[in-house]
Amino acid sequence: MVITLLAGLLLAVAGYLAWWAVSFEQFFWLLPAAIALVAAVGLFLRKRWSQYLWFAIALSASGFWLVSVARSTARAGWLYSDWLSSLISLVPGLFLLALCIAGSIAVYKHFRSEVNAP
Repeated sequence: MVITLLAGLLLAVAGYLAWWAVSFEQFFWLLPAAIALVAAVGLFLRKRWSQYLWFAIALSASGFWLVSVARSTARAGWLYSDWLSSLISLVPGLFLLALCIAGSIAVYKHFRSEVNAP
């Protein structure tokens, strides 16, 4: 069930990235859209290789978010003067981080279980 939800999420991400790439003529973003599409199809079909694509996508998304927060902090100091505003501004990224971690655990457990072993 969780694997199907993650595959659906990746399918939505692939569609959004493809739409964005074409709409704004930023065709470089078709590559991540294609990777997300391939990973989604692999997860839907329960292919063992798809776990590695998921791990790469989750690691990339988490890393890019962490680097962007660090760069923003280094440039202008902390995001906001009060801690509540800073915490609220980090909530979407923290949800992304939680999704990547929880999804990676679910994918790992699914493909490592004895039922799904080759």
